[in-house]
Amino acid sequence: MTNAELDPADDAHDTASAWLLRLRSGEAGPADVDAFERWCAEHPGHAGRLRETWSLLRTAAGELARDERAGGVAWTGVAKRERAMRTGRRAFIGFAVAAGASWLAVRPPLGLWPSLGDLAANYRTGTGEQRQIVLSSRVTVEMNTQTRLDMIGSQDAQGFELVAGETEIDAAAPVPGRADPVRPVTVVAGRGRIDAAVARFNVRRMDGQVCVTCMSGSLTLDHPGGRRTLVAAEQVVYDDRRVDPVTRVDTGPVTAWRRGVLVFNDVPLSDVVEQINRYRPGKVILRNASLGENRMQAQFPIARVDSVIDLLGRLYGAHITRLPGNIVLVT
Repeated sequence: MTNAELDPADDAHDTASAWLLRLRSGEAGPADVDAFERWCAEHPGHAGRLRETWSLLRTAAGELARDERAGGVAWTGVAKRERAMRTGRRAFIGFAVAAGASWLAVRPPLGLWPSLGDLAANYRTGTGEQRQIVLSSRVTVEMNTQTRLDMIGSQDAQGFELVAGETEIDAAAPVPGRADPVRPVTVVAGRGRIDAAVARFNVRRMDGQVCVTCMSGSLTLDHPGGRRTLVAAEQVVYDDRRVDPVTRVDTGPVTAWRRGVLVFNDVPLSDVVEQINRYRPGKVILRNASLGENRMQAQFPIARVDSVIDLLGRLYGAHITRLPGNIVLVT
């Protein structure tokens, strides 16, 4: 980011755009974060410029998604264009204008607004949002924060593909005396397919890994790596390549989000930060690897997730720096 800081000809909008580009590029290092902190501290008014820039780009991303759905535009070339793009300030501005901010719609910086994939999903929840979907008279789906799913169905089954996030599915027993056929519920997540007739279970898909937990009833998982059958208080984890053995678990922490609580049972702080980022807008960035190895035993109301950040400072001596846009640095 040195060029963005040293070029006095750039206006605040260009500089803010350059910072957004650099911070989401995957190439930003500690020196960049330090420079970003200095930039914000030396120019307090730029916080407003950042918020304005993010707001404009968020609006552009939403408009782009609506245009894509209306016009059926193909997006297969977006990723290639992204990789080929220059990372300079003017290239950023020119690309955003010429391509309708398509790159920002596909990969929002720091997850600060919904991606094109988010907006195109049949159902989605934003950061900190939860919602319920009714599939039938006996099947309901609870969606946790940052979750996307697409509906699937046939004459013999009902269900959805979990694109990302976490859901709890309740397939209740049929009403006694009624002759309605029991249609199983199906959840596709990655390369796995979960089927259940009567069960309550949780499916979480994050970072290329899927975790399935059965709270009651029974279910089956079919995967190229094998088939697994789960009953109450059993869990299985898989990815695209393999399926782990079924294990017994305490389902309380798994379903705590349904009670509005985050539970950390001897969890590394690096994982705690990942969970915090699921439930609050902006981004918490852990810059101290050794700090992330500490472990936490605690539970917090989701509505007060910011208190977890403050606790890191009190318990572990972490330095907390709050920046514009709900960005928090933990060092």
